[in-house]
Amino acid sequence: PTTTAPPTTTAPPTTTAPPTTEPGYVPPGVPGATEPLPPFCEENDRPYFNAADWLWEPIPHNPVIDPKSAGMVAGLRTGDHVANIGDFGVTLRGPDGITAETPRYKVVFSQTGSWGPDPFGGQTMPIPPNTPLAPGSDKHLAVADPTTNLVFNLWMAEPAGSFWRAGWGAMVPLDGDGREINGSSTGSGIARFAAVVRESEIAAGEIPHALFFSTNMAARGEYRYPATKTDGSNMTGMPTPIPEGARVQLDPSIDVDSLPGLTRAERTVAKALQKYGAYVGDNGGARMAFLFEYVPGSSVYAENGLHGSYGSLNNIPWDKLRVLASWDGRAG
Repeated sequence: PTTTAPPTTTAPPTTTAPPTTEPGYVPPGVPGATEPLPPFCEENDRPYFNAADWLWEPIPHNPVIDPKSAGMVAGLRTGDHVANIGDFGVTLRGPDGITAETPRYKVVFSQTGSWGPDPFGGQTMPIPPNTPLAPGSDKHLAVADPTTNLVFNLWMAEPAGSFWRAGWGAMVPLDGDGREINGSSTGSGIARFAAVVRESEIAAGEIPHALFFSTNMAARGEYRYPATKTDGSNMTGMPTPIPEGARVQLDPSIDVDSLPGLTRAERTVAKALQKYGAYVGDNGGARMAFLFEYVPGSSVYAENGLHGSYGSLNNIPWDKLRVLASWDGRAG
């Protein structure tokens, strides 16, 4: 199954208000507020997107649940649940290893003009030699560049001699909130570098951040923070589609280690879904397709129970999901 649809062509990216001004927001300390847990790591210790609380903060205890959660979960629990480790994996580079000596390339975007101006504004992108690209049509590539404090995110990337080509993309601050405003590399405008499961995280058995998944039941014309837009089309016609930007959580009361039949990778993903949840980020061909780092030649995924291009995650109890009313567990 394909995992992402191109960024929407019907309108330029639109912005949403920061969480402190969203309708229904209740500031901490006010009666009715749900106090969040401490973040996984202090802001200055976050390896990228320092300001992305939506990515790094655990879900609070007793979050406010979306009133349509049961209907959304009735759809999410069915169909395929996969880890995109092959054809539609994401190539990630940096911030470690990207230096002033890394070759830089101009990127020519095929959708410049029809979708907007050059999202890189003429800025060149560092791309290490022999950077592999997943063989599927999306060819996602994201590079964090500490020399310019920028993250470059591409959709449909390919080398073209002295320069690179891409369908579309976006450039965001490395120390920012990981949300794309000018241009886009995903349907929701969540930067491609964010929320992807790293090979090293599967090897360690711990994912210290929220996840990203595409779905074939993304709602049309509706999105919420941290998404900046949507390409949702509810392609399967589900009665209760889910908006892009919605945060889902696996029931945190489940003892994941006691569940029968889970692979080590499934246990790692399930525990991350309990603590940090996952965001709807794109249209896609599967019911839930989680984005993983593309690392050809590595044995880590196979050693942890993920095989082929679409590693199965079907043993996770998907009927035990819930959809939060807002990213931070407060009223939507």
